[in-house]
Amino acid sequence: METLSTKSITLQKLHRLALDNGIAFVTYRLPKASGPVTLLQWESAPLRIHDIKDLKGQSGFVFAPFDHKSVIPIRIIKPDLVVEGDTFSEPRNDDSTLNVVNPSSDSQNFSLAYTSNYVADKQEFMHQVEKVKSIISGHTISKLVLSRTQREDKPANFDSTSFFDALDKAYPEAFVFAIYIPDTGLWFGATPEPLLLIQDNRATTVSLAGTRKVDFKGSKQPWGEKELDEQLIVTEYIERLLQKRNIRNIEKKGPYTFGAGSLEHLKTTFSFPATELGEQTTEFLEELHPTPSVCGLPKSASMQLIAGIEKHRREYYSGFLGPMNMKGEWNIYVNLRSMKAVGQKLEYYLGAGITMGSEAEKEWEETLNKMNTMKSVVESLKDH
Repeated sequence: METLSTKSITLQKLHRLALDNGIAFVTYRLPKASGPVTLLQWESAPLRIHDIKDLKGQSGFVFAPFDHKSVIPIRIIKPDLVVEGDTFSEPRNDDSTLNVVNPSSDSQNFSLAYTSNYVADKQEFMHQVEKVKSIISGHTISKLVLSRTQREDKPANFDSTSFFDALDKAYPEAFVFAIYIPDTGLWFGATPEPLLLIQDNRATTVSLAGTRKVDFKGSKQPWGEKELDEQLIVTEYIERLLQKRNIRNIEKKGPYTFGAGSLEHLKTTFSFPATELGEQTTEFLEELHPTPSVCGLPKSASMQLIAGIEKHRREYYSGFLGPMNMKGEWNIYVNLRSMKAVGQKLEYYLGAGITMGSEAEKEWEETLNKMNTMKSVVESLKDH
């Protein structure tokens, strides 16, 4: 077992130490928070589970895939060390050390860390959009979220910490993260969408759908019918779930326009006393995920269609992640506007909500606009 001194260390050195030694870590910054939090786990491998129900009673940083019933597991980082801010300086004796778990102890037959994904080109994606629309016209489903990947070269000077810092500065309203688990890979994101927040005895979930580029000239154009319909589908899905679970005293706000960098969305917020969930938080989370903002409606039929139409694995894209049951709070977000580092490549994960009002060319453009959330920050680092 290798030992490493942690006398005084910057976040950049901490990331490098973790990546070089197979130590699981996550660095995240909650929306509008003053600084990042980093969790590291080295005494054992992050917990691996295959059902949201098994999150009950757990705490730590959860990283869940889109399809939690698949071969891809839910992971929970249970930190051996929590670092707040961007410098770790702890007064300890000179013989203070970290005991680093051997990276091979987390190896499994199925590893995503260095696995590249299928990439659909524009023609194939647009064909998939038309296929989905033909299915919708048969009234089997009302909406389906179609995703794709795009792979680009990693800049020679790409650095995990510098990229996280740049994301942090570019998107103060987002949940920004960098997460590494040896057999899962290195992911980054700046997601605008909360899935479940529990803070100060209030629980909150959100309907976020409909996308357009921000008009920086200041003109406030009305939303199109397609975007309004797309968002309403998600809103009604959440309302039905809240009604089914007999959740009362709900405060609903929206829909209203919500800015996320160069994009804006329609957003409706639902807030209620956390006591309404009782001991059923994980059960509520299981019913909530995945919402029609990343899957479709009805859920089970949409999951099957996605598996049949998309040729890539979504992996952790459109899953959920965040600190869970830590300090009495849940801050769980949908994994959107994210990418995975694979060798010398960056894989962007992109999605678009398809309804009868969709136009294939516009849906392709929407995925490009969403990619720019991350790519623009990657490009900015080339200048340094």
